[in-house]
Amino acid sequence: MQYRYFMSRCSKICGIVPLLVTMGMPRTAGAVEPLGDFVKAARTTAFDAREQEATLEQRSWEAKAALGRLLPSLSATGIYTHYQYKAVFPPGTLGPGQTEEIALQPQNQWEGIFQLDVPIVDLSQQARYKQAQHLKRASEAQSESIDSNLDRQVAQAYYTYIGASALVLAAEKSLANSEENLSYVRSRHALGVATELDLERAIANVESAKQDLADANLIVITARRNLETLSGLTPSRVEAYPEDDLHREAPLEEWISRRDLPSDRVQAELTQAAKSAKKAAQYALLPTLSAKAQERVTNATGFTGQAASYTLQGVLAWRLDYGTYATAQAQKAAADVQRIQAERIRRSAEDVIFDAYNRVETGLIKSASARAQAHAATKAANLALERYKVGAVTQLEVTQSQRDAFQAQASRVKADADLALARVLLRAVAGLPIEGVVSVSSSVPLVAAPPPDPQAAPTSTPDAAPVVAPQP
Repeated sequence: MQYRYFMSRCSKICGIVPLLVTMGMPRTAGAVEPLGDFVKAARTTAFDAREQEATLEQRSWEAKAALGRLLPSLSATGIYTHYQYKAVFPPGTLGPGQTEEIALQPQNQWEGIFQLDVPIVDLSQQARYKQAQHLKRASEAQSESIDSNLDRQVAQAYYTYIGASALVLAAEKSLANSEENLSYVRSRHALGVATELDLERAIANVESAKQDLADANLIVITARRNLETLSGLTPSRVEAYPEDDLHREAPLEEWISRRDLPSDRVQAELTQAAKSAKKAAQYALLPTLSAKAQERVTNATGFTGQAASYTLQGVLAWRLDYGTYATAQAQKAAADVQRIQAERIRRSAEDVIFDAYNRVETGLIKSASARAQAHAATKAANLALERYKVGAVTQLEVTQSQRDAFQAQASRVKADADLALARVLLRAVAGLPIEGVVSVSSSVPLVAAPPPDPQAAPTSTPDAAPVVAPQP
């Protein structure tokens, strides 16, 4: 009777370890919202996106302000002046024909001036307007670059949340496995079959599994919070994952040779803006030509006797000073700085593409190997339990095989995480959509398989490939 009870408990333990594989830990969830929903929400609600939207509005109005300085302007001025004494010519002062008083300076003088200014030639202001236009277009391109960065951040948080959810289930199953094993060892210890060392090792294994579960839960909590902060959406519970089909990417040369990256467009506009700023500073040494038309209405009519009169002016202005020359030289140096920065950022983008591409290539190898490792480690844990029930191995070997199985699953999570994020990064830097990055070959539910028959022989289960973000 006692022997059958022990064999039943051992068979139950043997059936728990394969569940670490059957739950599967790859990439996209079944119940959780699609990645595209979080990306779309982040592009409108994330702090970076909102800040960039306001910056774009600012640049747009700055360009319009620069245009306004090239257009005619109208001004109106009203002036009231009180003098202590008035100055007038009484009637007859200038001859018998003067029948009215002429006010040269009335004691209370009213004056209205309406002036129209028309810039005709101002090369410096024209160059500043072109600079403002380029800065506006650079801000528009920067919006695409920020969207790309947000895509990467959201994808990392998304995959971290999904992978951590799977890791929690793995840790729960590992804990259940350890607790079942501890119960079995205690029963053997009570009968005097198992040693005190076996019992203490089983207890230590349970406590270690609890720590793993606590760490996995922490990752889920922080990943959910991070994803909610970025997108404003609260992710639902994860239930299922599809497997990556481990397909190869296009050749590296095709990715490196792309010249329409978001960062390329930003730097191209900033370079043109720097050139326009340099021209504006240089053109400030040239004369400007403008015209003015003024209408003046006053009660100080003077000798004309007309309350309203107009004047027309053509103004040629030319100012030479050392400060203007020094400003021109400074803008010339600033243009050289921007050109070097553009080269550096282009090289940095190529380095990111190079790194992401090679991480994909390495990830393909590591993911395939990690899947095989998890399958082998799970099978080894099953065999260790089978042999332990007949007394062929020690409790230490059983505990170690269980830990190896869990660590193998964690290695799968890490390997597929690197692969998925490398694919996302590769496309995000290139300004391509990240939705549907990883092709899938099958879908694995994130739920445990039903408990096996206690009398049935333990069997191994096919492994699944996780695609999640690296654990912090």
